Amino acid sequence: MKLLLIASLAACGGGVTSEKPHPAPLTTKADPSCPMTFAGTSVTEEDTTNGGALVFVTSPASIDGVRKAAATLAQMHNQHSGPAEAMGMMIGTKSTSVVEEVATGSRIVFTPASPDDVAALQNELRMHAGHLQPGSCEMKM
Repeated sequence: MKLLLIASLAACGGGVTSEKPHPAPLTTKADPSCPMTFAGTSVTEEDTTNGGALVFVTSPASIDGVRKAAATLAQMHNQHSGPAEAMGMMIGTKSTSVVEEVATGSRIVFTPASPDDVAALQNELRMHAGHLQPGSCEMKM
């Protein structure tokens, strides 16, 4: 019986992993670049001719906070400066961003460094928008 248990554990990896630990996500209040922490906020992705955009819309009570967080996200992204776990550091495709105000929130337009990366950037933004949940910038898979 012990041999069967040992063989089963070995087949499942035995609990030993060579995978590096991931940094713990920032708490929602600790990430100033996360518009999703404001009540009533949702995000969508839009393809643009030269890249893509994340559009954060929210309730009237949350609009100032969402706009401030979106501006921080874009600044962090452009400067490549911030905690690795912050939303402002999540876009891996080399690009720049610009914030635009929309009636109910903010739109962050991303343009890749290379025109060859437009599709990759759009796919990455689409993936992030699909995984972000209200109340947190943790990626829900």
